[in-house]
Amino acid sequence: MMFSAPLMMIAAGVVFLLAAVKVLLQQRRIIEVVPYSNQNINIPAKWNDGDVTRLLQRYQDQPAVLSHAVSSIKARLIMGQDLKTAQQRLKLLGGVIEVFKANKELQAILQDIHLAETEFEIRQIETQTRLEDAQARQKSESRLRQLRTQRDELQLQHEIAGLGDQIEKIKTPAKAEPKLSPEQQRANDKTACEARIQALKEEKQKALKIEDAAERVMRVNALDDAIQREYERWSKLV
Repeated sequence: MMFSAPLMMIAAGVVFLLAAVKVLLQQRRIIEVVPYSNQNINIPAKWNDGDVTRLLQRYQDQPAVLSHAVSSIKARLIMGQDLKTAQQRLKLLGGVIEVFKANKELQAILQDIHLAETEFEIRQIETQTRLEDAQARQKSESRLRQLRTQRDELQLQHEIAGLGDQIEKIKTPAKAEPKLSPEQQRANDKTACEARIQALKEEKQKALKIEDAAERVMRVNALDDAIQREYERWSKLV
């Protein structure tokens, strides 16, 4: 019986504490201790114009507490928001504090709010500018890659055309030479075809040494196609 009364008091205290925590959770508020003070303030967990206004009004005669409340609201409910939302919330803070400006000690808080508005907009503009610069660089680099690819393709076509001219010169007999028999012409065509194949293979070996992978694959594939066509011609002359 001697211990029943203290135990009941402890149990009642636990129940009271749990009830208080439940109420705080339902109200969705954050308890903060004001530095250099024994006073606690309840900061809304989510933005609500009425809750924020009432909180500021409650501490209008306590500049230190009010300053802490404003700083906490800015850190928790304003920073990290988009520019429009942040501006609206800072405007509300400034409007409420403006009503109290008869108290000279609150002027510094009001100036901090206006400064925060300016700094927030500056950061947003800087972020947007960096994003636009990055997008512009990406677009320019993409266009540059396209132009380089076009240049390489045109250069390869030019080189293949030059090889074709050389091949035709080898293939076409000189006018001064006497007319060849069909067997001689076939033998000459076969020799010319083999020479073209050898020339194309040498070009392919050079292409395999190109460092740029995309350009290397493109050139090797084009030369492989040309070699395959020459082998088809050669097979008809055997």
